[in-house]
Amino acid sequence: MTRIIFIRHGQSEANEKHIFAGHSDFDLSDFGKTQASLAAKYLLAREKIDAIYASDLLRAYNTACPIAEAFELPVIKDTGLREIYAGEWEALSFTEIAERYPEAFGVWRNDYSSARPVGGESTAEVYRRIVPHVLELAKKHDGGCILLATHATVVRAFDAYARGYSENETEKIPFYHNASINIYSYNDGRAEVVRSDITEHLGELISTLPPIINA
Repeated sequence: MTRIIFIRHGQSEANEKHIFAGHSDFDLSDFGKTQASLAAKYLLAREKIDAIYASDLLRAYNTACPIAEAFELPVIKDTGLREIYAGEWEALSFTEIAERYPEAFGVWRNDYSSARPVGGESTAEVYRRIVPHVLELAKKHDGGCILLATHATVVRAFDAYARGYSENETEKIPFYHNASINIYSYNDGRAEVVRSDITEHLGELISTLPPIINA
């Protein structure tokens, strides 16, 4: 059995400014850096991690760095763990997206499983990209524990798979908090949920999505 630990990146500069980052390379905010440090302490006290992979985007990579330092492991950059590509929405604020692309953004808010940022990647495509990639990493580290530092849409996609949902049912999974931890077990070709949206390490330092997304 392989233990798979996902951590969503800490609050980013884009999160702080209510910007849709996608593949745009925003770093962590100071708040997010603190969240990452708290996650590292929490994991070191509870887990035995054998390998650490991170999206190459700064906000995910720099979330992994304090964890890697705590466990004395390198961070393996992995472009396969990148966030959804947002096309024409890249680096726009959610308010700008809602004003410029009301129809497509309405789908994003109300029918997430069918959503596609204009000119970008669909949520179903993220599911199809992420699931086999993560399962290959789990097979590679059979019997061990891997940590994957990644992004909100990626976590939702894999969580949907682990719960038995199809690529067309990812809207059943909520957006998990910045620096939250999701744990899965992988055995005999199948992943299952162990625990979701762990935030106890953050205390009062929980960051949430802007109201326009939560609506």
